[in-house]
Amino acid sequence: MIDLGKVVSTLGEQTIAEIGEPLGLSSDQSMRAARALAENFTGNKDQAIDAAAKETGIGKEVLEAMMVKLLDNAKDAAVDHVKGQAAEAAKGMFAKFLGR
Repeated sequence: MIDLGKVVSTLGEQTIAEIGEPLGLSSDQSMRAARALAENFTGNKDQAIDAAAKETGIGKEVLEAMMVKLLDNAKDAAVDHVKGQAAEAAKGMFAKFLGR
């Protein structure tokens, strides 16, 4: 399962503000929304959105769009991480093969 809290902390305030800006959220609102989504996410996106809407007063449509962006960022970060691990493993294999 995705740890949305870790995603939010890894992205940082600037990136979260950039995610929220096109959704009409201020930097502060973006952070509140992201934190509320992260705190309420236990695998069910709709439940997290409902709970975050109650906590923040931000509309569900906006929160859903933010959730999609956060999950996309998490997916991209996971793919980059796996690519990095694969590249390191390939380097190690080639070094052994070439005797370095």
